[in-house]
Amino acid sequence: MNRMIKKLKSVPFAILITFACLLFAGGCTRYARNVSTLYEPATNIRGGAGVVYIVIPESRQSHSPDIKWVLGKVKDDDNNTIDEVFSTRSQAEIIQTAFSQELKKAGYSVVQATKHPAAERLVIDLTKTEIELEQISDLGDLKAKCRVTVGFDLFKSGQMIKRLQYEATSSKTDIKDRDMLARIVLEDALQSVMLKAMPEMHTLFNQ
Repeated sequence: MNRMIKKLKSVPFAILITFACLLFAGGCTRYARNVSTLYEPATNIRGGAGVVYIVIPESRQSHSPDIKWVLGKVKDDDNNTIDEVFSTRSQAEIIQTAFSQELKKAGYSVVQATKHPAAERLVIDLTKTEIELEQISDLGDLKAKCRVTVGFDLFKSGQMIKRLQYEATSSKTDIKDRDMLARIVLEDALQSVMLKAMPEMHTLFNQ
């Protein structure tokens, strides 16, 4: 041990610093700053018919690919915020797309809109679209958690038939697919919401 210490003392300081930096860089956990929001439908509902409009506010629609929407934060293991998590689509657009994929799989035709259509249509008016994504990065691993909250009003033939709200969370820890972890927990939370929302919504549309 004493021999090793003597050897380290004989190594130039600059080399020691370089060696330490390489060790640190090699051990640093990578994380996603830009999250892909591809969505895979999770429900097995069938028999949908008609056109469903999914409405979000105009202010929550992206008008340029250069716009970045903040979905959450990256923190270190001391709970200090070190970065943010971005998406090219807003929370409302991400949730609107998830509904769209599920409804198409169920058999409905879908129109994504920012205004209410004619009175005879089926309408999902998304009034609350929250995505809170957090990554905790340390030298050992990466933890990610996501909470999705969705509130919406259902309309049929111009009349509001019900106001609904759902919430789901997902959390995972990984040391391999660190760049994908944020997308995985986001999709998992979205799918959990859809598994709750779609059966009730499908029933209400077909009453």
